[in-house]
Amino acid sequence: MKKSLIALAVLAASGATMAQSSVTLYGRADVGVGSEKVDGDSTTKMINGGLTTSRWGLRGTEDLGGGLKAHFKFEQRLDLSTGEVQSPSFKGEASMGLMGGFGKLTLGRGYTVYDDARALSVSNSVFDSSFTPAGNGVFKSGGDYASRANSQIRYDLPSMGGVYGGLSYAFDQKADVDSTITALLLGYKNGPMNFALGYQNQKETEDKYLQLAGAYDLGAAALSIGYNTRSGTDAKGDDTELTLGVNVPVGAFDFSVGYATSKTEIGGGTSAKASGLGLGATYKMSKRTKLYAGLRDIENKDGAGNKTGENRLYAVGVRHDF
Repeated sequence: MKKSLIALAVLAASGATMAQSSVTLYGRADVGVGSEKVDGDSTTKMINGGLTTSRWGLRGTEDLGGGLKAHFKFEQRLDLSTGEVQSPSFKGEASMGLMGGFGKLTLGRGYTVYDDARALSVSNSVFDSSFTPAGNGVFKSGGDYASRANSQIRYDLPSMGGVYGGLSYAFDQKADVDSTITALLLGYKNGPMNFALGYQNQKETEDKYLQLAGAYDLGAAALSIGYNTRSGTDAKGDDTELTLGVNVPVGAFDFSVGYATSKTEIGGGTSAKASGLGLGATYKMSKRTKLYAGLRDIENKDGAGNKTGENRLYAVGVRHDF
């Protein structure tokens, strides 16, 4: 009888311990068919990740007691059209850390805190997807930012009445050049509104980014806006960039429009311009599966206003989350 009681006690204790830990397998499969025209040359092809890049991953936490938890995340990106894994193997994220009343500490490869501000700026601009003009050509005339960093320490503040923020620092990875990346984030979220200011300093490319972003959910429609600057070298110049987006839900449908424009200045004169428009719609077939269709049209010009390039994408596809 005593042995049975002891066994039951051990089993109960084991169950309690297991309940304090959790591991989740998750993923996203996204593939479509479309046509892309680049500088006059059109190609009809299968498109991987029209809404978001296909991926799978593991994430989990362990309750260490006293409000302290350990956490980890491994995320691998892949191309459904070929089955190939993107390089590096866990390009999405490979990190672990601790979180509690002090906030959240994350070590490894992951997003910089500045990327949170950039994501907010396009959160309602054609679903922050391949159809969003800002992140697919318009904001790259002078060189775009690094969204993730290797060997990074990231700290996120605990919730403080709607105020949020963080700091991330990526260690130097190269012997011949300083490749450190430092980023700062400060934001405020209250109900339907969300505003953030992000800063990132990339030593290797000698670029400094400053992003002011905002989003507001009106119920019938959700808006997002972002104003970004890049301060570069005398040779590369500086960028001024603006993005706007609106998302309108109608039953199982979501319709979205996004616009972006950018200008690069070198030596006080305009050297390049870019602008783009994106349109898209999704239809929820279930909680985890949706159909989508979208188009993106981007045009590049030199400082005199002469057209130097164009990119148009039309695509339809399906995304499934698990």
